[in-house]
Amino acid sequence: PSTLEMLGLPYVGHDPLSATTLDNKHAFKREAVCAGLPTAPFSTWDMTRGPFQPALNSRFQLAFDGYPGPFIVKPVSGRASLHVHVVPGLQDLPEIVADVHRQTGNLVLIEKYLPGREFCIAVAGRITARDGVFTRGSEPFAFGALERVFEKDEMIFTSMDSRPITTSRFKNVEPQESELWTNIHQLAREVFLEFNLGTLIRIDLRADENGKLHILEANPKPDLKYPVLGVTSLGYLSQEGLKKA
Repeated sequence: PSTLEMLGLPYVGHDPLSATTLDNKHAFKREAVCAGLPTAPFSTWDMTRGPFQPALNSRFQLAFDGYPGPFIVKPVSGRASLHVHVVPGLQDLPEIVADVHRQTGNLVLIEKYLPGREFCIAVAGRITARDGVFTRGSEPFAFGALERVFEKDEMIFTSMDSRPITTSRFKNVEPQESELWTNIHQLAREVFLEFNLGTLIRIDLRADENGKLHILEANPKPDLKYPVLGVTSLGYLSQEGLKKA
């Protein structure tokens, strides 16, 4: 988008600031916190400052307030959940943080692990088209909400490079779960509005031990391709979920 704007060419998609913010998880989470949107406690570390030492890191201590683990350690920018680790406790953090930095050469994000159910939902702008007629709604248009189905050995949703995204790994969030269904859709619309977005995103959410939803990230490039040989995409499933709802 930056190049297109520099050349004065019209385009469809996120503006440069939105694309950069959504593609960098720490920037997105900081802005979410400022907007009052729920997200898991987090901290970052840059290995150019030396080895990560949680006991001596005041920002880490402030963010986690004595929380002993487990943690999620991952790149601030990446794809397909690559280089994402579940770390049991404080003693293992320095080694894993160093490994993620070694693989990516970028800042490393450390989050509190949330043990609850995980969901995703796509949301777009207020203008929709049905049967060739454009309509401007009163709020952003949210698609169907999906729950990710974990395997017995999964604490996080495994990268699509490790396990294909098949229809057995998701199920619709039915409107009968009214409070959950409403909360997911409301958070999706709030993210779209607070970040002043103009086109489609997919939001990933996970519940804590008390069932409260937290925003994990907002994906600026959700996959909308049709299923092929039993392998599907989050965006397509979200559209199908909307039809059923």
